[in-house]
Amino acid sequence: MIWSKLWMDLFGCTSLFGIDMGFWVAMSLVLLIVILMNAVFWGMKPKEDHRENGAPSVLS
Repeated sequence: MIWSKLWMDLFGCTSLFGIDMGFWVAMSLVLLIVILMNAVFWGMKPKEDHRENGAPSVLS
């Protein structure tokens, strides 16, 4: 399949701001991965502290 022809039929050009469509496709994939990683990270619950002796943590 020729992606450039398909893109031309849909949008009428194969570049935006002088940059080829391959760059924009790759950039959108990176953006999608970053958004998914952030959604997973912020959806995680904090790890519980299971120390028995009640020693203070290193960060406090």
